[in-house]
Amino acid sequence: MLSKFYNEVLAFGPVAVLPQNLNAKWIQRLQKMADDFLDSNFNLYECKDAREIGDPIIAASVYEILRYQYGDKFDLTPLEMAEKVVIYALSITMETVNRKSNYGLKPPSLDNILSMDRIISYKKTKPEFVELLKQACIVREADKGWFQNIKDKFISG
Repeated sequence: MLSKFYNEVLAFGPVAVLPQNLNAKWIQRLQKMADDFLDSNFNLYECKDAREIGDPIIAASVYEILRYQYGDKFDLTPLEMAEKVVIYALSITMETVNRKSNYGLKPPSLDNILSMDRIISYKKTKPEFVELLKQACIVREADKGWFQNIKDKFISG
């Protein structure tokens, strides 16, 4: 499926992997991958440690965006890649929600799709979205900040 994704999406450059630019078939496939990733790493009933960083198609999408942002001069640790995959998976989910319910979430750009600040900004405009992330143990209340908790989950996993 990775070669099909390359031919149908990645071949058109980084703008093609933005969630709002994926056609119905690919957003559905990537949503399934994002769901599997988020479900295996975060749980609505039990806060557990992350065990994996996701599907190769999601990783390829993240790398395509990173190549746009940094050229070929970037070197991610597994922890940094995991952070970017979490943000991209959430971005896919946000786009799916937007398409189904016109939730009013502003689509990301190539410059901000992997930015934690973009996700945090919804705390003011869509607090119910952030509350859902808290319930799923993706966001936790802590002195050191909720994204540090995601980092801690990946380090200990």
